[in-house]
Amino acid sequence: MVTVTMPLDDRLHGVYTAGTDRLGQEIRDARDRFVASDPGWARLRQGTRAILAVGSTLLLELGLARLVGQPAVLGMLMGAIVAMLMSTGIRDGQRDAIIRTAAVAPFAGAAGASLGVITAERHLLGLATFVVVSFVAVWVRRFGPRWFTLGFLCWQGFFFALLLRPPVAVLPFLLLAIAVSGVWVGLLLLTVLYDDPQAKLRRVVTALRARARSGIAAAAEVLDGRGDVGSVRQLRRHLVQLAEVALLLDGQLADARALPDGVSAGRLRRWTVDVEIGMDEVAGSVVEIARRRDELSSDLLEQVRQVLQSLGWADYPTAIVMARRLQSVEDSPLAAVPRLGAAAVFLLDTVAAWDDGGLGRSTTATDRDGPRLDGSRDPLDEDEFEEVVTLVGGNLPGSAALAQQTLTRPDAHRLSPSRMRLSTRQAVQAAVAAALAIVIGEAISAQRFYWAVIAAFVAFAGTATSGETVQKAFSRVGGTVLGLLAAVGLANVTDGHTAVAVAAILVCIFLAFFLQAISYGAMIFFITVMLGQLYTLLGTFSDELLLVRLAETAAGAAVGIVVSLVVLPTHSRATLKVARQAFLKALAELLEACGESLDGLPSARDLLTLTVQLEAAGRQLVRTRRALTKGRLFGNDRDGLRHRVSVLGTCGASARALAAAIPVGRTSPALAQAAKELAIEAHRLADAPELRRPPPLPPGTADLASRVRPLLDGAAGKNVAAAHAMRRLTDALALLVPRAVPTLHE
Repeated sequence: MVTVTMPLDDRLHGVYTAGTDRLGQEIRDARDRFVASDPGWARLRQGTRAILAVGSTLLLELGLARLVGQPAVLGMLMGAIVAMLMSTGIRDGQRDAIIRTAAVAPFAGAAGASLGVITAERHLLGLATFVVVSFVAVWVRRFGPRWFTLGFLCWQGFFFALLLRPPVAVLPFLLLAIAVSGVWVGLLLLTVLYDDPQAKLRRVVTALRARARSGIAAAAEVLDGRGDVGSVRQLRRHLVQLAEVALLLDGQLADARALPDGVSAGRLRRWTVDVEIGMDEVAGSVVEIARRRDELSSDLLEQVRQVLQSLGWADYPTAIVMARRLQSVEDSPLAAVPRLGAAAVFLLDTVAAWDDGGLGRSTTATDRDGPRLDGSRDPLDEDEFEEVVTLVGGNLPGSAALAQQTLTRPDAHRLSPSRMRLSTRQAVQAAVAAALAIVIGEAISAQRFYWAVIAAFVAFAGTATSGETVQKAFSRVGGTVLGLLAAVGLANVTDGHTAVAVAAILVCIFLAFFLQAISYGAMIFFITVMLGQLYTLLGTFSDELLLVRLAETAAGAAVGIVVSLVVLPTHSRATLKVARQAFLKALAELLEACGESLDGLPSARDLLTLTVQLEAAGRQLVRTRRALTKGRLFGNDRDGLRHRVSVLGTCGASARALAAAIPVGRTSPALAQAAKELAIEAHRLADAPELRRPPPLPPGTADLASRVRPLLDGAAGKNVAAAHAMRRLTDALALLVPRAVPTLHE
C-alpha cells in the first residue's frame, strides 16, 4: 500500500487558511453581535449624551464660579448631576416635548436642592424630609416617563445638598448653577444631541439585519452540533432577541417622521414581521435537519451548510441561486431540507425589498415569492395603521402594566391595599426603605449614611415586581464590590494627576450609561470607580472610605430587598401568570381572526396588527420569566418555567406562520374550523389559574389533537403551509396540558 503524504508547506498553508477563516468568522460574528446588541445606537448615544453634557457643563460651571467668585466644586457637582440626569433621562423624540421637560427640569432640581440646604441645618428635620421627598419622587411617576425624570432630579438635588451641606448663603449660587446647567443641556438636547427619527429607524433596521445574521450563525452551530440542547437554546435566545429588535422598530412606526420616503408604516411593519417569519422557518428547519443529519448524504449536508453561509454573508445573486437549488431538491429523505431552501429564498427576497427600494413600490419582494401576511383589510394602507407598541423613552415598555393587573381586585373595599396603584405602593416602599436605611446607615457611619439610602431608593427605580427589585439590589452590591477593587488600584495611578482623573471620570460616566441597559451591575461598577476618582480629586480618598461605602451599599440593598418582599409586595409569580394569560388571549384572538379569514368573513382587526400584538405579549412573558428565575434563591422549577415559556414561544412562532400562510380571497372551511378549535384551546388555557390545571373539557369532548388532526388531514393539500403551522401549534398546545401527573410547575 502506498501512502501519499501532503507536503509540509501545503499542510501549514491549510492550517493557516483554516485559522484565518475561523478568525474572520469570529470577527464578523462579533461585529454583528455588537451592532445587534445596541439597536439604533441607543446605548452608544446614551453614553455620548452623558459625557458631552457633563463635560461641557463642568467647564461652564467652572467659568460661572470664577465669574461670581463662588466655590467651584459646589456648582460643578450640582451642575454635573443635573446635566447627567437631564441628558440621560429626557429621551423624547419630539422637540416640543423636549422643551417642555427641559423647561421644568431645573425647577425640580432647584426644589430638591433648596429643601436639602434649608433642612440640613436641623438633622432630624433633614432626615424626615428625606423620607417625604423619597415618597413624592416615586409617587409622581404615575403621570408618565417625564415625571420619572423630574422626580429623580428632585430627589438627587436633595440628596447632594444633604451630602455637601452647603450654608444657606450659598443657596442662590447653587440655584444659579442648576439653572445654567438646565438651560445649557436643554439647548444641547435640541441641537447636537437631538436624535433624528429617520436616521434612528435606519440604524434599528441595520441592527435587525445584524441580529438575523447572528441567528444564522447560531443555526450553523446547531447544525454542526447535531442539535444539542445548548446550541438549540442559544438559537432560541437569538430569535427572542430578534423579536425584541423587531418590536423596537415597530414602536417607531407611529412617528411619521421616522418612515423612509414613500414607505407606509403598514408596509414596513409587514416587512419586519416577514423577516421574523423567515428566521423562524430557517431555525425550525435547521433544528430538524441537525437532529436527523445522519440520514443525509455528505453532499446534501454540505449543500445545507453552504446555504446557511451564503444566506448570512454572500451577495444576493449567489445566495439566491444556492437557496433555490436547495429548494428544488426532490430526493431528500427529510422534508426540512427543501423547506430550508424555501425559507432562505423568502428571507433573501424580504431583505432585498429593503435594499432595492421595493418597500416604496406597490409590489414588494414578499408579494412576488413566499408567504405574506394579509387580513380582511389591507395592512399596507397607512390610514389603517394601528399602533401596538408604545415606546417609553425610546425603549420597549417594562412590566409595570402587567404588575398593575395583579394588584387590582374589583371586590376590594375602599381602604384595601388592592385599590392602591403600583406607583403609590412603590412610593410607600421607597419611603419605608429610606427610613430604615437612614437608621441602619447611621449606625454604620453617621457621616456616610446616605450611601445606604441611595442603594435602598434606587432599588425601586425601573422595577415593577419584587423579583426585579431583588435582582437589581444584588447587582448593585456585586457591582460595588468589583468597583471598589478597581477604584483602589486606579486611585493609586491617578493620584496627583488632575487631568487624568477628570478624564477617567468622564470615561466612567460614558461606560456606565453605555452598559446600563445590558447590565445594571456593570453600570454600578463604573459609577463606583468614578466616585473613587471624585474622592481623589477632593483629597478625601481612602481605603476605609470605600469600605464604608461597601457596608452602606450592602445595608441599603438588604433593606430594599426586605421592603420589596414584605411591604405591599408585587409578586413576580403573579405577574408571570398575568403575562401568560395575556399571551394566550392574544394567541386566541389571532387564531379567531385566522378562522374568520379562512371562512371568508370580514375581521374587526387585521392579522398583521394581531401578530405584532402577540409578539409584544411574548416579549413580556419572557421578560417576567427572567425576573422570576434569574438568580433565584428558592425553588427548583426554574427549568420547568424555561421549558413552558419555550413551548409558548413555539406557539407564537407557529401562529405567526399560520397568519402569513393565509391567502386573500381563498377560503377553507376545514382549516377555518381547525383555527377555531385551536383558539378555543388557547382561551381554555388562558382561563386556567395554572397551566397544570386547565378547566375540564365538556363531557364527551375529544382532546385537541383528536379534534384538529382530521380537519388538517382533509385540507392539507389546499394550503400546505397553513396546515403545517397548525400541526406545530397543535403539538405545542398539547405539551402545555398534563396527561396524568404534571411534571412542570408554574
